[in-house]
Amino acid sequence: MKRTLWNITFASIITLVAYIALYAIWGAILSGLENPTLQLLIIALMTTVAFGFFLVYTSKIRKSIGEDEIVSDYKDRQYISFADDFKLILKRESKMLVCIASIVLICFILNTFDSVVFGKKTISFPTFFFAPMCLFDSMINIPFVGYLLSAILDCLTYIAFLLLYRKKKYDYWMKNRV
Repeated sequence: MKRTLWNITFASIITLVAYIALYAIWGAILSGLENPTLQLLIIALMTTVAFGFFLVYTSKIRKSIGEDEIVSDYKDRQYISFADDFKLILKRESKMLVCIASIVLICFILNTFDSVVFGKKTISFPTFFFAPMCLFDSMINIPFVGYLLSAILDCLTYIAFLLLYRKKKYDYWMKNRV
């Protein structure tokens, strides 16, 4: 579980750095949009997609763990479909998905506590490092809904990138196996 938390934190920090570095470009491009909600939606979606990619990179690609998992999953059987692989991923990645949802929930609790009790950021400073995982909260003014949407989309983008990565690696592995 410690490795999972580290991978999520590392991916979130990489996403945060990329977000800050690219915000000038994104801001310039999106400044042409009249609707600020649409601007926030696009930025939140781009950041969520970036987080999903960086999470797959930090947890699966960086140390070739994903390749080892694919070999172990498909050494005695063939890759059938994304749906079949999704079932394997869901079993294997349940801890990761629960950890993502838990981090977003903790961010919600800490930020809500700060705003209700102190009226400013006091104890929720650590949530800054996980801001890329919670950006939909800034777009949706209903408490908890933005965080829930963030958690769902963070998990979905991670799973989508993982499915694509596994399919690509399986095809590569099968092509070079003979």
